[in-house]
Amino acid sequence: MTITTERTAVLPWDVQTVWRVVTGVEGYPAWRRDLLRAEILNEKQFLEHAPGGIQTLCTVTAAEPCRRWAFDLENPNLTGHWVGRFTAQGAGTQVTFRETVTLKKVIPHPLVWGYLKRQQARFLADLERALAQEGNGGGRP
Repeated sequence: MTITTERTAVLPWDVQTVWRVVTGVEGYPAWRRDLLRAEILNEKQFLEHAPGGIQTLCTVTAAEPCRRWAFDLENPNLTGHWVGRFTAQGAGTQVTFRETVTLKKVIPHPLVWGYLKRQQARFLADLERALAQEGNGGGRP
C-alpha cells in the first residue's frame, strides 16, 4: 500500500534561512521532537534515529539550493520518498513538504495516513520553533 501526504505553509523567514535549517541534518536533534539523533554517513546519506530504536536511512536524490531538496527513505516498516519545495514569497518562504511511503507491513491505511499527517504537522511546528530561535528570529522580517 502506498500513501502520499502533503503540507504547504508560508513561513515569515527568508528562503535561505529556511533552506539552511531544513537541510542542516546535523542540527535535527536540537529541534525535531521525533528524533533522538541524526548521523551523517556521507555526502548523500544520513541516518535518523527515532525513539523506540527505529533507524531510517535517507539518501538524497536532489539538492537544488533554496528550491528543492528530496531524498529516498527506508526503515524496517516502510520505503518512500520525501520532497521539500522552497519558494521565496516576498520576505517569506512558501514550503511544500510531500511524502510518499510504501508500507512493508500490513497496517490499516487510515492509521498510517493519520500518522503521516501528524508527523508533517509536527515537523512544520518544530521547524517554525527552530527558525524563531535562530538569533532572535534569524532571517525573519
